[in-house]
Amino acid sequence: MTRNKLKEAAMRLFGEKGYDGTALSEIAKEAGVKTPAIYAFYENKEDLFMTVFREAMDAYNSYVQELSEGREKLGVRESLYGILNRQYEFYRECPEASKIVLRYMVFPPSFLKDTIEEAFLHSDQSLTKLVGAWMVRGMEEGVIREQKVQPLVDSFLNVMDGLSIQYFYYSSKEVYERKLNHVFETFWNGVRS
Repeated sequence: MTRNKLKEAAMRLFGEKGYDGTALSEIAKEAGVKTPAIYAFYENKEDLFMTVFREAMDAYNSYVQELSEGREKLGVRESLYGILNRQYEFYRECPEASKIVLRYMVFPPSFLKDTIEEAFLHSDQSLTKLVGAWMVRGMEEGVIREQKVQPLVDSFLNVMDGLSIQYFYYSSKEVYERKLNHVFETFWNGVRS
């Protein structure tokens, strides 16, 4: 119970105030414990941060990849659009995890850069595999023109990354959804047979 409260407080505070702007005493206070209690669960501030960051990345990956389960009946176009839409749903439904993932992917604390990059590479490999499978299926079904898979995957992942930034730029649901739909249509028109 205390461990979960600490993680929840840490995720919110690290996401809002940054690593350097968040003191362990603030996390403890928000969790309703004294600062030394943190050390019963975490070695130090870095350990708590990386635990929260990895869990946020894992939550993102699981959420996006849940879409692929049971989607064999849907077409490739609908499934690729579904990945982008699922990412959008994650941002709306898990704002604290979304904020911590995006903030630290773009601006990691310098001394944690390598560790965060390693966690990101795991996420990137999972998404590459998922998106690559849909691209291959699209070519097999003749809805995506025959070409190398990796450039398609890289382009799609860049669309996802761009939409991540766009989500945090705009508070208007209509503006974001318009951008999501336009970028997907442009991408699809560029790759389809």
